Amino acid sequence: MTRWKLSCAALVQRLSVSKHSLWTKKRILLAPWQVVLLLSVYVGIVLNGAVFFRRYTELGTTPLILFAELGLVFSFTTLLLSLADLAGKLLARVLIVLLLSISVLASYYMTFFNVVIGYGVVQAVLTTDVDLSKEAVGFGLFLWFAALAVLPLALWWRFVHVRKNTAASWWLRFKQVGGQVGLVLLCAAAFVAIAQHVNADTSSADAVGQDVGKASLAAHTYVPSNWVAGLGMSASSAWDSWASEGQKTDPAAQFQYSANALTDDLIVVVVIGESARSSNFGLLGYERPTTPLLVAEKNLVAFKATACNTSTKLSLACMFVRPQSVIERGLQAPQVLEHTVFSVFSKLGFSVELFALQSEVWFYNSLKPDFYKIREVIAADSANRGKAVLDSMLVAELEASMAKHPKGRQVIVLHTKGSHFSYTSRYPREFAKFQPECSGVDGSCSKQAMVNSYDNSILYTDMFLKNLMTSLAGKKAVLIYTSDHGETIEENRHFHATPKPLAPPEQLDVPLLFWASEPYLNASPANKQAFEQLRQAAKSSKTISGHTNLFDSMLGCLGITSNNGGINDKYNLCH
Repeated sequence: MTRWKLSCAALVQRLSVSKHSLWTKKRILLAPWQVVLLLSVYVGIVLNGAVFFRRYTELGTTPLILFAELGLVFSFTTLLLSLADLAGKLLARVLIVLLLSISVLASYYMTFFNVVIGYGVVQAVLTTDVDLSKEAVGFGLFLWFAALAVLPLALWWRFVHVRKNTAASWWLRFKQVGGQVGLVLLCAAAFVAIAQHVNADTSSADAVGQDVGKASLAAHTYVPSNWVAGLGMSASSAWDSWASEGQKTDPAAQFQYSANALTDDLIVVVVIGESARSSNFGLLGYERPTTPLLVAEKNLVAFKATACNTSTKLSLACMFVRPQSVIERGLQAPQVLEHTVFSVFSKLGFSVELFALQSEVWFYNSLKPDFYKIREVIAADSANRGKAVLDSMLVAELEASMAKHPKGRQVIVLHTKGSHFSYTSRYPREFAKFQPECSGVDGSCSKQAMVNSYDNSILYTDMFLKNLMTSLAGKKAVLIYTSDHGETIEENRHFHATPKPLAPPEQLDVPLLFWASEPYLNASPANKQAFEQLRQAAKSSKTISGHTNLFDSMLGCLGITSNNGGINDKYNLCH
């Protein structure tokens, strides 16, 4: 019996050894440079396959340009992996996992939504506003990631064995990788030269780059260079912002401003929309009745305007400052040299309060408000607990703020969720007028379903703005509404945050609305005259309006003056 047990144990051990031997024999022995080459092909070419195909079939990019771009992105990927290879076996594996995982995630949105990954998108991903970011994540993304990242990584980790370097010192390994890097850089330079000197079709999407070179365009078109560049720009921008914050000039200190006695009990409400484009406002010529309540408002003036940028963070930084203080830097974030118009209001004795359904706390702090509440605080109020977070919650915040300041002389800023994707989540069921809606986030919705949901969100914005006006109707009040940026809703192309020099026009297309209450207009002939000038400007085909007008118009239209250049009449829509 004992002998039989020993025989069985020996047999099990032998089978285990045989199985282990069979398993290990299946592993492929590769040199580090071979791993780099294979991963470069996978990340730089396979994951960008849909983008290469789209640029050739839809955008008419010439084969030679595509060849140059393919070589450039392959060279860049090889460069990254070669540098990672210097870090040692364990750290190199970690870096490779990160590079592949992020590239696969980016390729999903590039493939199904035709999103251009740049600084704006990276900033949106890094934002603290997880509530909005998570709405763009669906089951399709998890499936894509499992198939193109988890499975390849699992197979690579199990079956590929990287041959140890025979060199005895790290220095020899450094020289070996240095040779690889030098060769890669040489190839990249050659591909850049090809791309820069070939005459591409200027009617293609390449032309939207204007002064952006072909190499820069390629860098923001493909993974991994797009998100790597975006991360680099984010780090650079964060550093610049930190370094320059204390050096920003204050227009309230630089210029002299004065307000007349008519502003003593004035209430100024500034509503920041989200992803709303003027081309979908019935008030501004859209064929659908998306703004029936605003159309009926006699004291409302509306402009088709242009945003100063294509993402929330970048637009908030530039939309309330003097346009002269914004330095554009191409694909990088613009540099802003001054504080906002709200510093002028504070200097003139206005209280400034802010209520937001987003979490751009950096912006709210930059306004130096007397008081503010963000989404989490508003949603936690007893009256809102358990409810969907919708823009209508801000109406109650407005009324409560006015009750605290019965004498007026107040600026109230309301930051909405507006028409941020997912559009169907932006409005209650009674506003689902246009059907069918888009209820998914996996790219399965038709363009018409996406537009229907988007238009329903504009219909809800119409009601929201009307309710604000109703709350202000008995006060001396002015309401100003504009969106931070527009939105792309096309076949296989959605969202916003495309780098500004490359952005389609609809991502810069926003409404700009001015409304005044009867008590405000009747308080002075000057108020009526300023409002009439607004009407004439809106009717004139020569008027170019946008975020660049906000600083000077918010002051000039309220009768605030400056005797030493603090208000530029060029941008004052009431001049």
